[in-house]
Amino acid sequence: MSLAEKILKLAEQIAVKKHHAPVDYDEQKIKTIDEIESSIPSGSVLMLSGTAVESRLIEEVDGTDFSHAALMVRFHKHKNLHLWTADTVNILPDQIKKEEDKNHPGTHLLDLRSYLASLDKIYPSPDGSKYRFAVARLKGVSVDEKKLWETMYTYDGTPFTPTSEEFIHFIEGQLNIDSGIHNSFCAQMVARTYQEMGWLTQKHPANYFNPGIFSKTHTINALMQGRARLETPEYFKLND
Repeated sequence: MSLAEKILKLAEQIAVKKHHAPVDYDEQKIKTIDEIESSIPSGSVLMLSGTAVESRLIEEVDGTDFSHAALMVRFHKHKNLHLWTADTVNILPDQIKKEEDKNHPGTHLLDLRSYLASLDKIYPSPDGSKYRFAVARLKGVSVDEKKLWETMYTYDGTPFTPTSEEFIHFIEGQLNIDSGIHNSFCAQMVARTYQEMGWLTQKHPANYFNPGIFSKTHTINALMQGRARLETPEYFKLND
């Protein structure tokens, strides 16, 4: 193991030990997905507090409760939401019929509820905690469904960034260096989609954005275009 790998391992261990749920998080008081699904606009950002050691490190470095971001998508005013996400999940079928292997990792469109219900099984917690879910609602835009579908179809199947490259891409983003889109981490794909839709400025490349920035209302809304904005994330849970 190299020195860099040892340092990363130590940092992850420290992040796991320091982790705790937000002081105002009370699962007994938050609403269920059934209660809020109809009020979630298409294009809203799903925020996840993961349980893997990598997730804890991302949350610790960013100073938020969130390590993963994805887009909640609804078409033709259907009640049910799908999820446009870039991750390592490979057991759920992509709803975009583009790849021969429907159950592929990387960027894909998944059934939201199936995804949420499977996370604690796919990514077992090192400390016994469970995933936490929140939504930052997108407001001020009328979603062009045709353009959104075309954007997702274009990027569907983009490989997920290897961990070693993910941090390099993010650091490049802080220097306003565009790492391209030959592979993509979660927040990078959310930002890329927002930019393609005209909701987010191109002041920074897509790899500038990390998951937690979408929960920082003042910061992210200063980079949104037109009347588009994100509301403060609301925690929710799966049905009791």
